[in-house]
Amino acid sequence: MPDVTRGHLAERRAAVLSQLVLLFAQGREPVELADEAVRLVASATDTGAVFVYLWDDEQERLVLRVASAVPQQTGVDEIRLRLGEGIAGWVALRQKSVIIDRRPQDDPRYLGVDTIDEAEFNSVLAAPIADEQNQLRGVFALYSKKENAFGDDELAIAVEVGRLLASGLVRAETVANLDRQSASSHFLQDFPTASRTALVPALEFAARRLLDILEVDVCMLEYMSRRESGAAPIMFAFRSEHGAHRVWSTHARASAQASIDQHCAGMERASVALGMGASRGILSCYRGARFRADDFDRLSALAMQLGVLLEAVDLNSVGSTLATRLRYTQDDAEAARIVEELGLEGPVCPILIRVHSVRGDWDAASRMLQDALAAAAGSRSVVLLHSTWGMVLVDAPGGRVSSELPAKILQSTRRLAGDVGMTASIGMGSVAQTTAQIRQAIAHARQAMHWTETYDSADAVSLAVYADVRDVLPLNVTIGELIPAVRTQIRALEPLSRYDLDQGSQLVRTLSVLAGCGGSVNETATRLVIHRNTLRQRLQRIEQVLGTPLDPASDWTVLSLASRVAADRVDRLRPAQS
Repeated sequence: MPDVTRGHLAERRAAVLSQLVLLFAQGREPVELADEAVRLVASATDTGAVFVYLWDDEQERLVLRVASAVPQQTGVDEIRLRLGEGIAGWVALRQKSVIIDRRPQDDPRYLGVDTIDEAEFNSVLAAPIADEQNQLRGVFALYSKKENAFGDDELAIAVEVGRLLASGLVRAETVANLDRQSASSHFLQDFPTASRTALVPALEFAARRLLDILEVDVCMLEYMSRRESGAAPIMFAFRSEHGAHRVWSTHARASAQASIDQHCAGMERASVALGMGASRGILSCYRGARFRADDFDRLSALAMQLGVLLEAVDLNSVGSTLATRLRYTQDDAEAARIVEELGLEGPVCPILIRVHSVRGDWDAASRMLQDALAAAAGSRSVVLLHSTWGMVLVDAPGGRVSSELPAKILQSTRRLAGDVGMTASIGMGSVAQTTAQIRQAIAHARQAMHWTETYDSADAVSLAVYADVRDVLPLNVTIGELIPAVRTQIRALEPLSRYDLDQGSQLVRTLSVLAGCGGSVNETATRLVIHRNTLRQRLQRIEQVLGTPLDPASDWTVLSLASRVAADRVDRLRPAQS
């Protein structure tokens, strides 16, 4: 190949990757990123068609998600290939790139598809899309009407684009999982106060909220009230194409079945019992797509939480348990009366525990948890468990608790977690010197528990003490106030990120260290272990790339946070291009 042509291809390759890296840094969705990759690669390589197949792990199929042009686009989301089926399936199975120089129809791996006329193509290039762990994510395929259309340069583009798409898929999967976990863990917290006062409002809100959390089209809730008079209605929520979901209820089972027949025909169904142990209801969800194993896990976890809440709401009508009343009361006097009923008159320290999951029999695990908490808290303490949450009221003679108590609680619950596969969050509140202060102390325990759920969830069981986190609780507000400025600064640093990716330099990391040092050149040079003249040369290059001088009056806090995020992004993207 002439040097001029090779140089031109190299320039186009760099341009394609540069634009895709920019889109990746902007947080584009994988399919959107793939669609742009198809457009850019088709233009850069002068191909007849570009396909992106993504691997559906649940269906165990390669699904055509993006195609470059009509009529190929008619097969999007319709063409599904098994591993080893067709050229794309062969590439996915072997995770090896392939180039066919002429008449791919004559290749034994070729598989004709009715929705795509491939007879006009005479060359094929297909490359696997795999992440850093070599887990299959899909296949990137190029087609040309010319023979011998593809070579090493086109293959390099396909491979590098595939790596970038794989990184985008991994990131999107991680974000989606975190969003789902966050929504599930905050399910009960999202309930408005008005929806906690009676069964019907609680069922209405739950059905509507579960549509979004579980990503289903229809949600049906059946709950058997403990009340002898008046049965709870069967509650339905239907996804609407116009935004607001439609909620409908009936007491007639025949009407409920007719609604299912009308709206859920041909859909997949998943049903689980509400609560744990003796069930008092059923949660059923319907949607067009199959339910995967992790969908059932989330469904079960949410049904467990909902069963707890519905029982608590229901029991408020016939006499709530002391534990539930103490947790949900908004009245200081009532909270004081409950504590006195439990025989606790002196100073008390409340500890809240929320169980997120348990492997196996919950009834047996809850009894073991109660014993473990009682042993750790001492004989004069009271342990109250109500389904997936619990409260320990620790006797605090003299207005203080042992400094070893948090470690004892954590050690005993972690030991139990290893035995029964439990995950949980624990918050230790302040000491209520009098019973009149118990509700505030419980609120402090709840704040500590929420803190550890947010910032310390790496272990199966995590614990936070209110006294330890009290001073940093406003950090959430501070971070929230800084986010707009940090986001703007990250965008301003995008040219520098692209420069580092293209040149293999460390300018963003240098800027991060400088900002962390408050703009001090001497301290920055010391931390980087480089001469000050070398640092000044880097700073001049940074100013040149950004097109603006580094202002000594800059908000170094914002710049430090933004440059650290940008530097981490560059570090994650760089292996995908190597």
